Amino acid sequence: MLIAAGFLAFSGYLDATVVIIVSALASYVGHGTFFLIALYKREAFFALIRRFVKVNLLKLESLMARYGIAAIFISQWLYGFRLLSAAVLGLSRMGTTKYFVFQFISCIIWATICTGSGYFFGASLKNILGDVKRYEPYVAAGVLAAGFLVWFIRDVRKKKN
Repeated sequence: MLIAAGFLAFSGYLDATVVIIVSALASYVGHGTFFLIALYKREAFFALIRRFVKVNLLKLESLMARYGIAAIFISQWLYGFRLLSAAVLGLSRMGTTKYFVFQFISCIIWATICTGSGYFFGASLKNILGDVKRYEPYVAAGVLAAGFLVWFIRDVRKKKN
């Protein structure tokens, strides 16, 4: 959806800077919340996760320990594991200052790259098609539909497992 927002920013419907700031802050707050819940309510959170998530938390925790700070940046790109990764970092008892500083940087980089990708996509379409304005509703609908389709397929596959 952030790529679609980047495309809409290119088209003039949204401000790219605002898209980056809002998405980075929303991501930062969401990850920070999961990190703090896992850090301070460790046992209750661990019990809850075991009931609902079919993920090998030991494997994920091993990944976080192995890569340290890089795990913050890597987990930002793992679809379906972003919030869980933040929680695992909380479970690993990574220092809060260290986590929040690097998570903030990671969220800004992530939001900038995703928004920039959509913006670049819009610029590329303009170079190929010329007057993009008449195609914008179709392209925006196509990008949103593709995002929904990817989410839906992954959700269905997850439920089958």
